[in-house]
Amino acid sequence: MSEENQRQNYYVVPAYESTDHNHAFITIADAARNHQHGILGTTSPAIYSGCSHIHSICVLTTSDPKDGPIHWHVVDVVTGPAIEVKGDEHTHQFYGETKITLEHAHRFNSTTVTAPDQEKNDHNHKDCKCKNG
Repeated sequence: MSEENQRQNYYVVPAYESTDHNHAFITIADAARNHQHGILGTTSPAIYSGCSHIHSICVLTTSDPKDGPIHWHVVDVVTGPAIEVKGDEHTHQFYGETKITLEHAHRFNSTTVTAPDQEKNDHNHKDCKCKNG
């Protein structure tokens, strides 16, 4: 299966989303079997969770041809809730382990690029129990 076909097979449609924002991310996975992979892309739009929101990350790593067959790994995780930072922006932590390919996986732990904070009204949906003022 081609890399493009694999990417298309791993797209996840969230149950509730806002197209107001997403986040870029770029990191390097931990070494395993004497090589590493890059993890980069853009998160899904916001998926509301309680009084905050999360994002889905579902991408393929970069390939690594060193010491063996060219391969990549699937990364399929959700971020943590929004983490407020200075300047009315926020970020998200994401971490986990890639799917196993060629009998190994890679761990990762990073944060997304910041994005503007959401308006309080963005949380006015059927599942939110927040008090917006």
